[in-house]
Amino acid sequence: MIKEFYQNKVFPKLMNMSLGKTAIYNYRKEILTHAYGSILEIGIGMGSNLKCYPDSVKRITAIDSYVRKIDSESVAVDLYDYHCEDMKFEDHSFDTVVSTFCLCSVDSMETTLKEISRVLKPGGQLLLLEHGKSDNKVIQKLQNLFNPLFKIFACGCNINRDYFQVAEKMGFSWKERKTFKANLTPSFLAGFLYQGVAVKGENNENQ
Repeated sequence: MIKEFYQNKVFPKLMNMSLGKTAIYNYRKEILTHAYGSILEIGIGMGSNLKCYPDSVKRITAIDSYVRKIDSESVAVDLYDYHCEDMKFEDHSFDTVVSTFCLCSVDSMETTLKEISRVLKPGGQLLLLEHGKSDNKVIQKLQNLFNPLFKIFACGCNINRDYFQVAEKMGFSWKERKTFKANLTPSFLAGFLYQGVAVKGENNENQ
């Protein structure tokens, strides 16, 4: 009961306090300028991205393992209770898949990226904004040390993942990408951000 209350009521508010900052809003808006066509957002949460989509985007599909009502005046949302590792959509359903602060919490990045590739149309794109593994060797060691404890506090969130490397391993190619520091809590462990646009490669065309 206490765990469910924290997970469903307390933690989402704590997360929104950190990820709802103006700077993070601007990062969301920047990456979402690339969104086009049929759009799937994984791990939509409380719908923080909805005000960040371009005006041309009127409707998206979204999934979240904790389905809740999402109120939005700007973008209509078709919401499904699916897990990222096992989506029920048909192959080649979407032009764009959006992941902002979601891949950090999935059980398997490889399985999730395989599913993303499967539901993307040929030449489709993944828009990514995540926090992860620092470029500082000392901070990396601290991230690895504290990650098990952080996962408990943050309901499964990891702070030591390298998204660019794993996505390339799964057959995606980065059209553009960058890493930078941001003011997240705790900033020295969770404030290293990954942002990029990845295109589904030919070698995972049949996935």
